[in-house]
Amino acid sequence: TEIYTLSLHDALPIYLKGDTQLLLPILERLDAPGFLSRDLVATHPYLTYTIYDEVTLFLHEAGRLDFKTTLIAQQLLYRFAAMLGVFLLARAATLGDASALLVAALVNLGAMLPGPAVLVTDPEATPRAFAFGLVLLAMGLLAREKPLLGGLAGGLALVYHVPTAAPFWSVALLAFIFERRLRRLLRPALSILAVFVLLLANLAQLQPGVTEPQPLFAKISNQLAALQQFRTSYVWVSLWAAREIWIYLAIWVCAVWATTRIWVWLNLQLRWFCVVLPLFGILSVPASGLLLEYLRWSLVPALQPARTLVYTVAIASMLCALAGIRAAAARRPREAALWFTLVLLAPLSEIAPFRIRSHSAEAAVARMADWADRNTWGSSMFLFPDAGRASYPALFRAESRRAVWVDWASGSQMKYFESVGEEWWQRWRGTMAPPFSSQRLPAMLSLPIDYFVLKRANQLSRVRPVFANSEFVVYDATDLRNAPTLR
Repeated sequence: TEIYTLSLHDALPIYLKGDTQLLLPILERLDAPGFLSRDLVATHPYLTYTIYDEVTLFLHEAGRLDFKTTLIAQQLLYRFAAMLGVFLLARAATLGDASALLVAALVNLGAMLPGPAVLVTDPEATPRAFAFGLVLLAMGLLAREKPLLGGLAGGLALVYHVPTAAPFWSVALLAFIFERRLRRLLRPALSILAVFVLLLANLAQLQPGVTEPQPLFAKISNQLAALQQFRTSYVWVSLWAAREIWIYLAIWVCAVWATTRIWVWLNLQLRWFCVVLPLFGILSVPASGLLLEYLRWSLVPALQPARTLVYTVAIASMLCALAGIRAAAARRPREAALWFTLVLLAPLSEIAPFRIRSHSAEAAVARMADWADRNTWGSSMFLFPDAGRASYPALFRAESRRAVWVDWASGSQMKYFESVGEEWWQRWRGTMAPPFSSQRLPAMLSLPIDYFVLKRANQLSRVRPVFANSEFVVYDATDLRNAPTLR
């Protein structure tokens, strides 16, 4: 199937291209428990410490909106919050409105971070993307001396995604403790933080659909460690840090250099954010290595502390843009060109672009999902034995509301649940590990699978499919069991 590259820095949100392929089935099952009751993804929700599901389900019910509209509307709102936050940060650095808008636009170009596999400007409607936009807004509001509004934005970020909001609140706490001149400003914001911490704890107790508790203090087993290194290698910093850390050290040096050039235009709270948050990003890499690879703390894969590097990259981008504008105003064109070149390096590099299926293949999956939604039971189980690591089984699950026995995407949930890792590996190894051969199908017929989906190139000549289009053929498992041969 034809593959094309999607820019990581799309101006508009995208839907069902990455994490939302797993988030949507969880939301669908919380909304209608009769669907996806046998699916490994939907029956292991990992949204305990976030209001992402509560807010989305409320908007879905109260507004009578489908999930796509609900999620994209939220994504647009929090993308605007991110741009407004950067605009306010630039205004706090004494830039005019036009220059501040330019800085916000440049930071919004985003970047893909190799290693931790995270985006500065995430085009999908995920808890982390929502929280990051709110954190940038909170920083901007505090920089403009709006502590109540800043605390509210930061508190919302916390209840959307704790790992993303925690670095921001850590800096605020450190500034409150060690910088006496900021205590009056930060005290209202920290009071609001306490309210949101209590709200988060109460929401976690009422979380629906939780089938397996996530232990706070436990050691990761050797077996799960090996599985995570195979499937979610970005969590284990030892697998990428030696190669990628030099990039982030260079970005951090640029951030420090830019800060020294514009120091006199930064107010006190802005200095704290611009100095400490990028440093936290750098320190998160050895911290992740210590906590996961030495102490084997099982919570670290879910928290992914190394993703704090997103603050290093985002703030460095903003600082370089500010330095570039100041250099241009001072009639130093060469220096200004250097700073703007640094700003544009990350979004132009496209280090790890998304690779997604073409529109024609997506349409084929959509037609197959529509057929499944109208012609199969809500508890039906599908298997895509020749899909390998492709994403279309996850796309099918999300669009059809039908269970998928196993696929590559669902393996990412082993970050949250050890039982999922063990079950996923058994299913993957037994049915989908390449290479595919039709001779392996008879051994799968004893599994609780209702429909087998194959690519057109691998269709069976002696069994009639129950559905077919230009890309896929679907076989009823009963027909395969009754067939004299599958060759």
